[in-house]
Amino acid sequence: MENTFSTNLRALRKKRGITQEQLADAVGISPQAVSKWETSSYPDAQLLPAVADYLGVTIDELFGRKQEEPCLHDRIIRYLAELPREKYFREAFGLCRAIALSAISPNGKYDPLPDNISKQRNGENYTQVTCQGGWLQGRNTDDLQYYLLMPEPEEGYDRVLAYEEKYVEFYSFLTIPNALRAMYFLAGQQSSLFFTAGTLAHELGTDRENARQIIEGMLKFSFIWEATLNNGQNSEKIYQYLASCHFVAFMTFTRTLLNRPCSFNNQMNDRSTPYFRNNTYQNR
Repeated sequence: MENTFSTNLRALRKKRGITQEQLADAVGISPQAVSKWETSSYPDAQLLPAVADYLGVTIDELFGRKQEEPCLHDRIIRYLAELPREKYFREAFGLCRAIALSAISPNGKYDPLPDNISKQRNGENYTQVTCQGGWLQGRNTDDLQYYLLMPEPEEGYDRVLAYEEKYVEFYSFLTIPNALRAMYFLAGQQSSLFFTAGTLAHELGTDRENARQIIEGMLKFSFIWEATLNNGQNSEKIYQYLASCHFVAFMTFTRTLLNRPCSFNNQMNDRSTPYFRNNTYQNR
């Protein structure tokens, strides 16, 4: 039976231009021992790591068990999973930026954001790529960083983001006095918080009727859920906030829409077609 180890060792050594004497010296054995390995014998198990390291391969490869390289996505998952949680999002943000740079400078090299961009005060800086297949945008300034990457659906963005009257109803809800302030208040509490109409009225400095209007609107859009607390003598409605991180996203992109990006660290605009193409506003 062919000695696969011997065949592989000889081929790997010659491929790297290494003599038997050099390998023997690196591992701490005689050249005659290496010669025997390349014909019929095997090294002691404790020597295998040194042999593999010197040849720049794995022990599996020495025995012809070359493992398939994990795909890029798997390597990214493993890389991020091993990071401490306090570094996770910073590193993930850097990977998103690398994705953007691959479209803007395909032959370039990743460079970290300079401090005069990431740490600037009273200023905003973005990265943006728009093309026929979709778009992405990231805000680079440390005080509020994000990336949004949106491949374009085959039938256009507005097949899912179609005009609907419920959007009008939602924006009408926000015109109720103190409604947006209530959203901010709840977003600033622990998710386990339960509150009453009286709690909301007190926090907003308003009356219970206004608090009741806000609560009805929030229930309609499932921003909160309702339960009944019975203390044995009477009952009271209590509520819990559900919007979680989604309100942060909503306000981030509301702010971006109202303060359209005009300063870019990197930018590529290569799109000639509209983002909405189905005229869904006509379907009323």
